Amino acid sequence: MSEEKTLTVILTVGKSDNGKMATLAFSAALSAAAMGQPASIFLTGDGAVWGFEGSARGISVQGFPPLDDLIQEFRLAGGRLLLCSVCHRTCSSGSHEVAPSVKMLDGTEICGFATVLELAGQGVCLTM
Repeated sequence: MSEEKTLTVILTVGKSDNGKMATLAFSAALSAAAMGQPASIFLTGDGAVWGFEGSARGISVQGFPPLDDLIQEFRLAGGRLLLCSVCHRTCSSGSHEVAPSVKMLDGTEICGFATVLELAGQGVCLTM
């Protein structure tokens, strides 16, 4: 009997491409979750923006559901949304010294690269 493999997506792209990479990342992870495969998305660098309320509002890539819907469906399907422990402060307030000013999406976990490496070692890892 084989162990269940996880999918870990590392999303490093923010709004510079109008949400294209985020849409692809959430679509891939949602597909895995819908197939019963554990899936996580680690938001780091510019990609950390997607872990905050309102960041995906109004973003839609042709041929895909709106990004807000993909994120919500991913979370409802049991997907884990992981936010970089360093980036969560700089992307929400611009400074390590200031408490975050923007609310994270409910259920978002703050973690570091050790968590991502552990998850990646349990299955497949995609970087976007």
